[in-house]
Amino acid sequence: MFSELWSDLRYRVRALVHRDALEHELDDELRFHVEREAEKYERVGMPRGEALRRAHLALGGVELTKEQSRETRGTLMLETIWQDVRYAVRRLTRTPVFTITAIATLALGVSGTTAMFSIADTLLLRPLPYPTGDRLMVVQTVSGHSTSGTVSSYPDYLDWRASQHSFDDMAALAQRNFVLVRKDARRVPAALVSASFFPTFGVTAEFGRRFSDADDQPGAPAVMVVSDAFARDEFGDPRTAVGQSVVLNGASRAIVGVIPDRSRYPSSVEVWMPIETGGYDGNHTRRGDRDLEVFAALRPNVSLDAARHDLATIATRIAHEYPESNAEVSTMTTPLRDRYVSSARAALTAMIGATILVLLIACANVAALQLARAVTRTREIAVRAAIGASGPRIVRQLITENLLLALVSGALGAVLALWARNLMARVVAPNVPAWMTFDLDGRALLFALSMSILTGLAFGIVPTMRLAGVRATDLLRGGVLGSSRARLQRMLVVVEIALSIILVVGAALSLESVLRMQQIPLGLDPTGVLAFDVTLQGPRYDTPAARATLVASVVDRLRSIDGVMSAGATDRMPIKGCCSQFSARIEGQTVASGHEPLITGIIATSGYFAALGIHVVAGRAFTDGDDAHAPPVSVINETFARKYWPRGDAIGHHVNGAMIVGVVQDIKQTSLTAAPEPQFFQPFAQNPWTRATFAVRVRGDPLAVVAQARRAVREVDAAMPVFNVQPLQRLVEQSILPTRSLGRLLGAFGGIALLLAATGLYGLISFLVERRTRELGLRVALGAEPGRVARLVVREASVLAAIGAVSGIAVAILAARWLESKLYGVSAMQPAIYVIAAGVLGAAALAASYGPARRASRADPMVALRME
Repeated sequence: MFSELWSDLRYRVRALVHRDALEHELDDELRFHVEREAEKYERVGMPRGEALRRAHLALGGVELTKEQSRETRGTLMLETIWQDVRYAVRRLTRTPVFTITAIATLALGVSGTTAMFSIADTLLLRPLPYPTGDRLMVVQTVSGHSTSGTVSSYPDYLDWRASQHSFDDMAALAQRNFVLVRKDARRVPAALVSASFFPTFGVTAEFGRRFSDADDQPGAPAVMVVSDAFARDEFGDPRTAVGQSVVLNGASRAIVGVIPDRSRYPSSVEVWMPIETGGYDGNHTRRGDRDLEVFAALRPNVSLDAARHDLATIATRIAHEYPESNAEVSTMTTPLRDRYVSSARAALTAMIGATILVLLIACANVAALQLARAVTRTREIAVRAAIGASGPRIVRQLITENLLLALVSGALGAVLALWARNLMARVVAPNVPAWMTFDLDGRALLFALSMSILTGLAFGIVPTMRLAGVRATDLLRGGVLGSSRARLQRMLVVVEIALSIILVVGAALSLESVLRMQQIPLGLDPTGVLAFDVTLQGPRYDTPAARATLVASVVDRLRSIDGVMSAGATDRMPIKGCCSQFSARIEGQTVASGHEPLITGIIATSGYFAALGIHVVAGRAFTDGDDAHAPPVSVINETFARKYWPRGDAIGHHVNGAMIVGVVQDIKQTSLTAAPEPQFFQPFAQNPWTRATFAVRVRGDPLAVVAQARRAVREVDAAMPVFNVQPLQRLVEQSILPTRSLGRLLGAFGGIALLLAATGLYGLISFLVERRTRELGLRVALGAEPGRVARLVVREASVLAAIGAVSGIAVAILAARWLESKLYGVSAMQPAIYVIAAGVLGAAALAASYGPARRASRADPMVALRME
C-alpha cells in the first residue's frame, strides 16, 4: 500500500513540476512498456485514457540502465513495430468503408502500373534469349528514296559478309512452309539458313550439333536441325531424334541437332535447313531477286553508327559494280529488338501514360479520403498527445497505418496485374515472338512492392503531418482541424477531375479512330469470303506446270460446291501484309537501266477479282484462257493507270512485256491505313509461285463450307495440308484490333478515373456538408427552401468540376496532339470531343453531389444547433 501511494505521489509531482520534461525523459523503451501495460487495463473495459494514466502510475518509477537499454533495444524495436501494426489493423478494421474503398482504389492503380512495368520490362529492358543478346542487328535493303527496309538478295548478303569489319558474323534466312507426311500430312514452318545462322545468334544445340560450313555447300547431304517441340511431337524423346530421317516435301533429310524451344528464331519455325540443300527457290546469282532476311552480331567494341557506315561503304561499292540491280540500293541496320518494339512504341507510351494517370488519381483520391477521415481522429490524437505521446511517435504510428494499407493494396494489385497484363499485352504488342512472355517475375513483384511503399508515403504524408501537428489544447477547441484541410481536399479533387478529362479525351479519340478505320474503302467486299492457304513445294511441284495444274484443279472443284458463287487464288491475300516488288519496265517510260520503279506485283487466277468483289473499271479480268500458252497479259490498278497513263489509255500498253488488258479499283493490300500504290496482277498460270491462297465467295456463312473446301483440296492431292482457314472479314477486323483494343482500354481507364473522381467529389461534398451543418440548419430555420439549399451544395460541386475540366482540357489538348500522330483520321482540335468529355464529367459530378445535396436540403435546425 505504501509503495503504491509513493509511486502515485512521484508521478504527480513529476507531472506538475516537470510536465514538459517528462515527455522527453521517457525513452522509446519506457513508452513501449506503458503501451503494453495499458492494454491490460483496456482488456477489462477501462477507457484508453484512464488505462494510459494507470500504466504511467504503475511504471513511473521504472528506469532502464544504459546496458539494459542496449541489450533490449533490438527486441523492443521489433515489439514496438509489431504493436504499431496491431494498432493499425485495429484502427483500419473500425472503419471498413474507408479501408475497403482505399484498398480497392490503390489496387487498381498498382495493378495497372505493375502490368505495364511487366510489358515494358519485356519489350525494353529484359535481355533477348540469345547469348549475343542486344548485339543482334537486322540488316535490310533500302531502294531509292524509301525510308523503310526490305529483304535482301543472296549475292548482296555474301558481299556484305565477306567485306564487313563491324560484326562477329552475318547470317541469312528465308522462311518457307514444308509438308511433312507421317501419320497425316501437315504443314511444318521451316527456315532456310546459312551455316553461320546459329553462331550469329549464339545458339548451341541441346542435342547433336549445329550446321557446319560443309553442310551449306551444293551437293552436300540433306540435313536439318529441329526444335525441341518438333522432336518431342515426332519421336517422344528429343535425345532419340538425332540421326533420324524425316521426309519433307518428298525428300528425306537427316536430323543432326536439336535446339531448345526458347532459343529458336523465328519463334514459329520448327525446322532449319541449309540454304544450298534446302530447296531454296530464289536465284543465287541475281541481285534483283530479294527474299532473304539478313542478321548480324555486332562486335562488342563497335558502335552501331560505325557498323552502319561500314555497310554503307560496301553498298556504295556494290552499286558502282552492279548498276543494273543496285544503282540506288543502300542498307539499313537496326537492332533486332526494334523489330518488335518500334510498332508497339506508340501504344506502349499511351498505356504507360494512362496507367500513371490512374495511379495519380488513386493516390489523390485516397489522400482526400484520409484528410476527410482525419477530422474524426483529431480528438484521438489530441488525447494521445495530452498523455505524453511525442510527435515522432504519432508520426510513426500513422505511417505504419499508411504503409499497411498500401502493402495490402499492392498485394491485391499484383494479383489483378496477373489478369491485366495479358489484356494490355494484346493491345501494346499483339505480334511478339513466343519467347517474349509478359510474366510477373521477381522484378515485377519488386516493382509492385516499391510502388506500394511509394504510394503509401505519397497519399499519407500530408494527412500524417496534419495529424502530427495536433496538440492537447485542441481538445479545448473540440478536436477540429483548421479549414486549410478543406482547401487541400478541394485541390486534390480538382486534380482528379483534370486527370480524368485527359483519359476520357484519349478514349474518345481512339474510338473515333476505330470508327474512321471501319469506314475506309477497302476496294473489295470481304463479306461471305472464306480464305485458306496451301504450300506448293517439293518434288511433285518443282515445275511451274505442276503448280498451275493443281491450283486450277482446286479452283474448279471449289466452284462446284453448293452455295459457292465464285472462287479464285492468289499468292497473297489483301490486308495481309507486304507483297513482292518487281522492277517494272513500263512502255513509254524512258529510264536508265537499273533505275526502273519498283511496283508491287500480285499473282492471281481467273475468278479472283469476282471472289473478292474487286470491280473492273476498264477492260477485262483474267480468264481461264490466260494460261502458259497464251500471250502474257496483266491487269493494273487505278493508281498505276493514273500515274503513267493519266489520259485513261492504259489498256493495250505493256508492263514487263505483258499487255495490259484491264484496270481494277485500288485495294488495301498491305494495311488499312496505307495509301494506294501502283500495283499490277499477273495470271497465276503464266507465273505460278510456290504458295497459293484461295478465296471462296459463298451465300451465307463462309465457315459452313470449310469441310467441303478441305475435301476439294484432298481430291486433287491427299497429302496437301490446308492451313490458315478463316473468313476474310476476320483479317479486316484483326487489322483494326490494336486500335480498337487501345480505345477500349483507354475507355476503361477513363471510366475508372471518372469513378474515382466522382468518389473523391462525393467525399469532399459530404465533408463540407458535415462541417456546414449549423449554417445549413439555420438557413432552413430562417425559411430557405430545401431546393435552394440543395442547389447551393450542387453549385459548389459544379465549380470544382468546372475548374478541373478547364485545367484538364488544357492538358488534354497537348496529349491529343500527340495521339493524332499515332491514330488514324483524328485531329486534336475537335471541339465535339472536349464537349463530350466535359458532358460526361458534368454528369459524374451531378451524380456525386446528389446524395450530399439531398441530405443538406433535409437539414434539421434543432439537430444542427444541438450538435453545436
